[in-house]
Amino acid sequence: MERFQDENKWLGSFGDIINVKCPQCASQAVVKRTFESQWYYNDKRILECKNCYYSLKEVAVKYKAFVDTYCCNNEDKIKFESQLLNEKPDKIKLKCPVCKEVKEFKPKIEEVSFALNSDTATVREGFFNAELWYQKGFDKTFFWAYNLEHINYLERYIKADLRERNNNGSYNGTMISRLPKFVKEAKNREKLLKILEKWKK
Repeated sequence: MERFQDENKWLGSFGDIINVKCPQCASQAVVKRTFESQWYYNDKRILECKNCYYSLKEVAVKYKAFVDTYCCNNEDKIKFESQLLNEKPDKIKLKCPVCKEVKEFKPKIEEVSFALNSDTATVREGFFNAELWYQKGFDKTFFWAYNLEHINYLERYIKADLRERNNNGSYNGTMISRLPKFVKEAKNREKLLKILEKWKK
């Protein structure tokens, strides 16, 4: 009989290095912590691909400029919304549709965290929005893992005939306590173990 005891690991315990698909060449890349902060969610990340040398140091901040004001009367507003900009503009030149003059307006600026394109058909990590390398559609949802350490931990849990919780002060905060139902069900054991075995190769 195989036994598994929850080690009180949370999802972030496996998040120092996350295997992802490179957004440039689609090879395996990594998102890793810089450890500039001791706090997991406050720490900066780096995305690196050894295949094509693509690198992303941090999520870029871009800007949107908005103009919503009157020019020469109180009936016709000038409305404008810019595309994503690399720098904050102090003034925006726009042509008034009423008086036909080009004038400068001070825009309202909105900061936008610019990450990779999102895709609801895949599972993505939360820092650069990069697609996870280890994922597979399963039972109308996704079965996924961050890296080989995460895979091995999941494998030990799924293989076990006896699964013991050890929520010593963690209540419902451990990764195991939050696993979806399909991972916990015995009927899915063999299918899930085959997926994990394939990932390990």
